Amino acid sequence: MTPPPPLRPTGFLALLGVATALICAALYCVAFVAEPDAVLGIVQKIFYFHVASAIAMMLCLSSGSLLSLVDLVAPSERVDALARAAIETGLIFAVMVLTSGPLWARKSWGAWWTWEPRLTLTLMLLLLATAVTGIRAMAPDGTGRKIAAALASLAAPVAYLIHVAVQKWGGTHPMVLKGGGIQSPGMQWTFRIALLAIFSFAATLWTLRYRQRRLEQRLLNLQLEISAQTVRRSRDGGLT
Repeated sequence: MTPPPPLRPTGFLALLGVATALICAALYCVAFVAEPDAVLGIVQKIFYFHVASAIAMMLCLSSGSLLSLVDLVAPSERVDALARAAIETGLIFAVMVLTSGPLWARKSWGAWWTWEPRLTLTLMLLLLATAVTGIRAMAPDGTGRKIAAALASLAAPVAYLIHVAVQKWGGTHPMVLKGGGIQSPGMQWTFRIALLAIFSFAATLWTLRYRQRRLEQRLLNLQLEISAQTVRRSRDGGLT
């Protein structure tokens, strides 16, 4: 069997460098460029990373959901690795969203948490991604892989519901972007840079996890090949 080509780190290191530079730029803009909000004060600065993390969460989990559906219909090690990496990356950003959100909510609403539609659906998405990750960890192949892929395919519809929750069902969660919550040029530029920083960070994590998964698959295939060769040699030695 011809070994697969090696995973070269050049592109990943370039992506890591870009993500690092953008994160540093975003931190600088949040600290020194964006003005404090007139009502919430400095607490509003959580917005730049909270909203960007929420968008990255929905993009990663929706991508993982669609890739899982493809792997369920036509199994592929490459697609499986991409799907698992996307779900795991999305899970990280879901934790970031539900950690940063209450800090903002406490100042805005006077409560750490309310069971309003968008927050409840985000928690459901977090639990869904956690369940998929746990199933794959306990049963990485066979039936476990199929169950996890089927469960992960639900992430995209839930992410869509999170997107439209405020318009459909209301709730206390604000519509900052469409509602014009950021007006000054400093706030707008800071949000754009923070968005690029979080997206590049998500792409870096996704790429890193995908590379790890592919290496694990290759190692497993090599172990199976060595085991098969050992069995063949033992059988041939027994026949002679």
